[in-house]
Amino acid sequence: MISAANLILIISFAVSYFSLFWVQVNVLGEFDFLPMVSILFLPAGIKFLAMLVGRHWGVVGIALGKFLVDTYFGYPGNAMDAATHIVLWLVLPYVCLLAYLVKKDTKQTLDDITTYDLVVLALIVSLTSSLGTQFYFFGMHEPGYPMLKAVWSMTIGDFSGILVALGLVIVVRRLMTWFADRQTKSTTLR
Repeated sequence: MISAANLILIISFAVSYFSLFWVQVNVLGEFDFLPMVSILFLPAGIKFLAMLVGRHWGVVGIALGKFLVDTYFGYPGNAMDAATHIVLWLVLPYVCLLAYLVKKDTKQTLDDITTYDLVVLALIVSLTSSLGTQFYFFGMHEPGYPMLKAVWSMTIGDFSGILVALGLVIVVRRLMTWFADRQTKSTTLR
């Protein structure tokens, strides 16, 4: 049975992914290097955070967000195509992320994760996601551009989007710490 907290997590990641994708298409379209391949892909950041923090519930949220994107923007395809793409674009990178975390014996709280680990995980997720997606697209039809160019640019776009998301997390965390320290100092002076 799904708990209310997990349902909120799923919906939060789905809405965040959809919203960032909308911004990507309508505001950051100039960053597109190839059709549907951007050198700065912000939704990849929320996808990475969903995998890392939300784990399988986060992955479900991103899958729901991808479904909303496909429905809203009218991307063609049937259920089998969509499921195959989700497996190659989302589940495969998630399995690789989990394998790395298990190999490093990382706790669920992520307390022992380092900056190096985050960069390696970002590269793993970016590369496996782009490889899976491009193998899928090249298997379905000939897109008219070289596969290596597509993989490389999608990897860079996903990686840069992940770095932006991680940077935002760092800024928010520091602001929250600063506000908490300020609050503690103001209550101890009374």
